[in-house]
Amino acid sequence: MLIQNDMSVEPKTKTLCGRLFNLLRPPPKMTITEWAEKNRIVSSEETSSPGPWYSERVPYTVGIMDAISDIKTEKVIVVTGAQMAKTNCAIMNPIGFYMTYDPCPIMVVQPTIAMGHTFSGKRLTPMLRDTSCLRGKVAMEKSRSTENKILEKSFPGGYIVIAGANSAPSLKSRPVRVVLFDEVDEAPQDLAGQGDPVELAVARTYAYPNRKVVLASTPTLKGKSRIESAYNDSSKERWSHKCPHCGEWSQYSWQRLVFDVMKMSCPYCETLHTRIEWEKNGGKWIAENPDHEVRGFHVNALDSQGSWDKLVTKWIEANKYSKAGDHSKLIAFVNTVLAETWEERGEVIESHALEKRREVYQAQIPDGVCVLTMGVDVQDNRLAIEVVGWGLDFESWGIEYIEIFGDPRKGDVWIRLDEYLAKSWAYGNGKRIQIRRAAVDTGGHMTPQVYAYCKARQSRGVYPIKGMGGDKVPLTRPSVKNKEKGLFMVGVDGIKSDIMTWLKNEIPGSEGYCHFPKDEDNIPINGYSADYFDMLTSEKKLLVRNKKGYPEYQWHLSAGKRNEGLDCRVYARAALRIMLPNDNASLRNMHYSEPWASASVARGSNQSAVTPTTAKSKRAKKNQLGRNNGLSL
Repeated sequence: MLIQNDMSVEPKTKTLCGRLFNLLRPPPKMTITEWAEKNRIVSSEETSSPGPWYSERVPYTVGIMDAISDIKTEKVIVVTGAQMAKTNCAIMNPIGFYMTYDPCPIMVVQPTIAMGHTFSGKRLTPMLRDTSCLRGKVAMEKSRSTENKILEKSFPGGYIVIAGANSAPSLKSRPVRVVLFDEVDEAPQDLAGQGDPVELAVARTYAYPNRKVVLASTPTLKGKSRIESAYNDSSKERWSHKCPHCGEWSQYSWQRLVFDVMKMSCPYCETLHTRIEWEKNGGKWIAENPDHEVRGFHVNALDSQGSWDKLVTKWIEANKYSKAGDHSKLIAFVNTVLAETWEERGEVIESHALEKRREVYQAQIPDGVCVLTMGVDVQDNRLAIEVVGWGLDFESWGIEYIEIFGDPRKGDVWIRLDEYLAKSWAYGNGKRIQIRRAAVDTGGHMTPQVYAYCKARQSRGVYPIKGMGGDKVPLTRPSVKNKEKGLFMVGVDGIKSDIMTWLKNEIPGSEGYCHFPKDEDNIPINGYSADYFDMLTSEKKLLVRNKKGYPEYQWHLSAGKRNEGLDCRVYARAALRIMLPNDNASLRNMHYSEPWASASVARGSNQSAVTPTTAKSKRAKKNQLGRNNGLSL
């Protein structure tokens, strides 16, 4: 202050000394909550009610911000529902506090670089503009790089760098003292083989003994949620309310809400109270592990500013869609309202149930089989192969599953595959048929070998294929990039869904029913052992969130399982579609010719003795005739 009053000192020197004094002045004993209530202006880009920050509107944020302010607390975990001021209390207000009173290098991590751009433009820049104590602190970057201006903000004594959890370079950019990680559950599990992006970001703080790490998110999938895992290893504090009757404290729970009277029961005395009655005594954080060094906070949307009536309406609608097979609204409700993880629910087909379905075939090729196809899965040390017979309405018969052992980089396994392709199988009438189409997977480590083998055998109906995920992918289509190689792209997810539907069908002779063989002594034959059925049922369809955060179904391989049996069945189905683009109609026409019956008819056999499948054929002919005449039979 003496320099400021000394008239002999140059004004520029006074200004410089003033700035140095402000930088070196120790921060006041102020919490982030106190800073926010004194300074923070919530911008119109963030809310429909812009203006000064009032903690009493969201009282649960006070404990969170105070924990981040506490110099003894190094790590803070925040689990909330959506639209509950999570980003403001865990990201925005801490930024403002550090810029004002404790300047240092800060990293803000968003799930993607694109979301980082949005955060910078829609959240950070408006706060720097509208909050007076921050206005003018951020220096304009001299670099012409627009990227630099958007994703990095310099201020006296520090800077803010905005990173994306999908970008390793942005996470490794430089040391920082404070990491504020938003929506950690949306970050990839592994970043391009370089490890967990959360750990990559936290590693930036190791040079600072007074570092601060804040992880905030709405939860996603049970067992895969980072925020759930982090919260479970913390003080596990829940925002709770005091029962007006017995005086015990508890967190709001959806299971205790009675819809018809819109009251919450107490888990201790079971008395019912309205929301106003519950909140008469305010709320407080109750810790399950109060001595834990990591502070963890959980609050759900029953404490949000929205009414319970509206939440019940959302719940009813979500359940209505869920009962119809669309669980997306229910997942969103569990994650964003209840702030809980969604437990994956998959349809499971028991392998032992399929084993019991095995039957004695009356011939190598049972009556009803119209055509044979083959699927080949290429492994590093063998070829896995299944031959499948297809009939009317995709009824199928497993003919044989084998594995040819050997190195696919060498010629021996391919020679033996040639020999197998030349094999024929007989109907009960003696007529023999061969494999009409074969699909060979190129997705492993033997792609050049598969291309070479298939190219020389396209005239024999052998085609290379490559699987593509997604329910909207066509079952098969010629590849545009590798058309000259004869490659077909295969929508494996759609085929797997069909196969699982068919496997659940327990009525022989109906659409998609799957037959498997055994011998007369009830012993598995032709490779259809217990191991085969374990592979056939090794994957299940789960409802998960994709990289963009939207719920979708994905196929997941059970831990420790092999899936060659399922893959071979998928490829055999793809081979059928490659052969017959209008496969079901073509199978119907083939079925009418009854190739399994022609020889016995020619020998003058008793035509009144009709097999169940032949009877099915005659019913199909009659129905077809009725349709052709505009009749409904």
